[in-house]
Amino acid sequence: MKHPINVYIGYDAREHSAYEVCRHSLLKFNNEDFSVKPIPLKHQDLRDSGLFERRWVIDEDGQYWDEEDGKGFSTEFSHTRFCVQEYATKVKKQSGWTMFVDCDFLFRKPVRNLFNLVDDKYAMMCVKFNWTPTNSVKMDNKIQSSYPRKLWSSLMLWNLDHPSNEKMDWIRLNNAEGIHLHTLSWLKDEEIGEIPPTWNYVPKVSKEESDPAAVHFSEGGPWFKNYEDVDFADEWCKEEMKAMNERCTSLRVTIERHNLP
Repeated sequence: MKHPINVYIGYDAREHSAYEVCRHSLLKFNNEDFSVKPIPLKHQDLRDSGLFERRWVIDEDGQYWDEEDGKGFSTEFSHTRFCVQEYATKVKKQSGWTMFVDCDFLFRKPVRNLFNLVDDKYAMMCVKFNWTPTNSVKMDNKIQSSYPRKLWSSLMLWNLDHPSNEKMDWIRLNNAEGIHLHTLSWLKDEEIGEIPPTWNYVPKVSKEESDPAAVHFSEGGPWFKNYEDVDFADEWCKEEMKAMNERCTSLRVTIERHNLP
């Protein structure tokens, strides 16, 4: 098998089940010609490594607040996603193309088909949403922020070798306002390529599609209360069961192999 491509998944402790489903749905398409290696971006691991030093607080309602710009945000990976350039090149010694994806994705088609779309002239490629949220909260009552290029950074094909991405360094990561990061403002417009919207299908937001390549439960997924019946919830739950069964099987094999009690 060829060396797998690292795929970085945003990790939030409240959404571990979502991470497991995203991870499993990526891996199930691996084969001898193409494979990916999912890597969770956990903020504490990144802090321990010295890459991530943004300070935040959590209020009594569980809302996250960034102390750099005073803005509210909704997940532990709202800012850590922008560690990709530093982490991939300096820690993982990776080059070429990689990907970041929010944990609340369910992949339904081989991600190889997505990587076949990369074009080296771009520093970044993503689905270019044109959407302004009308609700003020999402998921488990977290603030729903509105800004240009909303959702663009939820799935990013990232060209680690493009010189413009060198601007996304430690200083910018830890000091820039969140809106600067999420709008990909370190890049010129012509440096951001577009991928088909089927790879970032958001129920109730995207144009309705019966067979999307990847479903993004951005507004809330079936692991949250009141979102149990969202589109593709049944499929997500089946994938969760498969992921849990594989984990249990792997654990059982490990115990038997090492003769653990």
